[in-house]
Amino acid sequence: MRSALLVVLALSLSLLSAPLASAAPQKKPSVDQLVETLEGGALDERIASAQALGALGRKAASATPALIRCLAAPEAPLVDASVTALVSIGGKARDPLVGVLESGALDGAEIPRGPVGRALLQMGKKGVRAVEAYVDAAPPDAELYRLFEELGEAGAGYLVEAAKRPDRAVEALRSLRRLGAREARSAEALQPLTRKVDDEDLVRAIGYAWTQAPTREDVERLRGWIEGDRPELVDTALWCVGILGRDATVAAAAVLARVGDEDPTTRATALWALTGLVADGPAAPNPAVPASARPAPAEKGDKNTGKRKRTVEEEVFTLWRDAAKPLGYRGRVGDRARELWALAPTWTGQIESVPQPPDRKLLPKALLDAEPKLLEVARTRAGDGSSAEAALASRALTASGATSEAALELWATWLASDDVSLRLEALLGLRVIGRGAIAHEETVVALLDDDVTRTAAAQVLTAIGTPTSWSAVVSAFIAADGKPPLALLSAMGRYDAGALAPAHDRFRELYHQGHYVMAAFLLRFGDAAVDDFAHELTSGLADRRLVAAESLGHLGAAAKPALPKLQKLNERHPIAQQLVRDAIARIK
Repeated sequence: MRSALLVVLALSLSLLSAPLASAAPQKKPSVDQLVETLEGGALDERIASAQALGALGRKAASATPALIRCLAAPEAPLVDASVTALVSIGGKARDPLVGVLESGALDGAEIPRGPVGRALLQMGKKGVRAVEAYVDAAPPDAELYRLFEELGEAGAGYLVEAAKRPDRAVEALRSLRRLGAREARSAEALQPLTRKVDDEDLVRAIGYAWTQAPTREDVERLRGWIEGDRPELVDTALWCVGILGRDATVAAAAVLARVGDEDPTTRATALWALTGLVADGPAAPNPAVPASARPAPAEKGDKNTGKRKRTVEEEVFTLWRDAAKPLGYRGRVGDRARELWALAPTWTGQIESVPQPPDRKLLPKALLDAEPKLLEVARTRAGDGSSAEAALASRALTASGATSEAALELWATWLASDDVSLRLEALLGLRVIGRGAIAHEETVVALLDDDVTRTAAAQVLTAIGTPTSWSAVVSAFIAADGKPPLALLSAMGRYDAGALAPAHDRFRELYHQGHYVMAAFLLRFGDAAVDDFAHELTSGLADRRLVAAESLGHLGAAAKPALPKLQKLNERHPIAQQLVRDAIARIK
């Protein structure tokens, strides 16, 4: 008995020993091991290693070179973790960072100065003085301004100081615009930085750049700046006009006078601003214009959100925009939901197939009178290889609804350009001319083969409106891989069944893959679409069933063969039940 107890006790101890051993504390990785992972691990492992090195503080000083090399990584989280680690290491990392700030490289590899400066600014007075010394000695080139922008809000102070110097003011304000465009900025945050700026116009320009919020009340001042002789104010005011759009039409003549400015970016900004004078909001973003890609301001209408209420047509369009994703009635209640769903299968009748040209009677005279000058700029800039400016001049012509023979001749020439951006601009211009571009139909058809120009070419051909042009668009739709762009579908939105017939099988294929928007096209085929919709009534997804039910309802009496399946639907949601009842009533 005693021996049996000893055996049980021995077994128990052996069983307990395993979890006790596994619970023993694991040895933390050394600095060398962390550096090895930092330089060769997966991204999440590298970030974790940088964080672990940061936790070690001064003990991780030997990892300084590896952490500095990580500042050149394209992944922001890794850069941020490396900056934090270098700051934690402190003084032993400061001198190497100063060397990199001055040279822009470590062991022959380029290192961006932005994160280097960010780290130094958090390393006490010596780090701050090192950054200030570099800024004072550095030439005012693009790299210096990139440093300021990469510093984030810490760079705003340097940019304000740079704006006070005539040789740096223009680029400083452009950088401040780019920095301000990254997120909403408040005027209050800028006040301490402009307290020592005794130039009232410069303070206002800095404020516009930082807050991104010029107003209609500022237009007269902006026009005065554009007509003035201070380059930094001219450039800022042109950008403000582009942001204000139609609200700044009184400045049109002043803007037009600047399309010949000596500074290429100012010229581009003037052309961009002209395109905005016909828009309700900011001009469309353009890479040639600093900080033009900014969120549009909230539209007036809703007291709670500040957003303009959408029309029924816009809501229907939104409902069907993300084809192949659940659309349905979730979150939508009452008669409004039924109204939207009733319109959804016929959305193509609710929108324009081709964007409509502006009403020239409503445009500022200065913009209409600008056509000869804009044509000259477009030709000249395209000829000397400045395609970005040529495209901007062309976009201004398109925005003003130009349909002259001279404009047609320019765009027809560009259709054969080696520069795809000019080919695209030509199509946007011909889209306004419409039927008048019929002589160039064959050339436009050839551009359907290019992914970049396909949709715009389809819109031009839709506007030309011949049987051959429509047939070419349908053929391009059939040949396209994957889900076609909604703008391409919109271009075909009002084609008749005869024109769409060759694509019938492609519509069916996409519809059964879950691209619900194809129902709008299948409806054109009447009786031939009943089986397709009836098949979807058995789907396990409520949204697919409702699209099918609504579509059958739109077919009316032709959908009677599908009534038995439709009547068997047992939807849970009250709105879904009502939608099915409505569809049955329309069929009966």
